Amino acid sequence: MVAVYPPLVALVFAFRALFYDMPALLSLFLIASCLTALTTGLILPALHRRLDRWLNT
Repeated sequence: MVAVYPPLVALVFAFRALFYDMPALLSLFLIASCLTALTTGLILPALHRRLDRWLNT
């Protein structure tokens, strides 16, 4: 939840502001793609480094 919800909200607001005339399905596809890339590439590795000791006890 911590790793997904804040970036999801930020992406939704950013896409609404930048691409307000884009079809909803295309916008949702792009948001899901960006969120997946951010989560697997940046957010989860950073959380794992930060919480490594706690996760491995």
